[in-house]
Amino acid sequence: MGNGESIKKDRRSVKRLRPEEIESVIINTAFEDLLEHGFRAVTVESISAKTRIAKTSIYRRWPNKAAMVMEAFLFRIGPGIEFPRKPSYVESIRLQMLALAKAFRGPFGSMIKALLGEAQFDPELADAFRTRWITPRREAAKEVLQLAIRNKELRPDVDLDEALDALYGWLYYRLMIGSGSSPTPVCERYFLLYWTVCAFGRIRSPEIFLSIVTSKRTVISDESNSDYTNRRP
Repeated sequence: MGNGESIKKDRRSVKRLRPEEIESVIINTAFEDLLEHGFRAVTVESISAKTRIAKTSIYRRWPNKAAMVMEAFLFRIGPGIEFPRKPSYVESIRLQMLALAKAFRGPFGSMIKALLGEAQFDPELADAFRTRWITPRREAAKEVLQLAIRNKELRPDVDLDEALDALYGWLYYRLMIGSGSSPTPVCERYFLLYWTVCAFGRIRSPEIFLSIVTSKRTVISDESNSDYTNRRP
């Protein structure tokens, strides 16, 4: 049974739904509308009419449509872009970057681009995007970077905000400007370029640096990483 059929079934029996099931119906309907019609077309009134759930019930859960839409978006994309548990915190960051880049190449990337665009004219959406998407993800990433520092995979004087800008800023730039997708080899090169130049604070060999910039294939195994990887207790 597809999402659309499931939502219709839930609508018919909405009076019998538990509170958490009502929230699920709202979120699924909001997401489908966002995907099909865009942010401007989604309203609390339209979701209420489609789900037969009172507007007051929706407003009890979210203060405005922007918060509701962001909740729906995060419910779908969130689980796929968490930091995986790996023997090395560096590897965890690398794999999370690859997962985010993959998400950006699909419908979720188009939705983020559209939401960011709309956020320039909608203060409520801008606030919801910042507080529900950007801030929690930066805090989670900072925690992993701090663990990498503690585990001696990253030098201790690294500025965490600058590190996040360097590691992830290019993804948003390419997405918003439309200068190209972010395939795995490109993501690997950006990651290794940062880790070699910034995280270690040195380049042992100019050849290593040039190979990172120009190579279409990246392997994180050269000697410049040997002192910092695989040190988790």
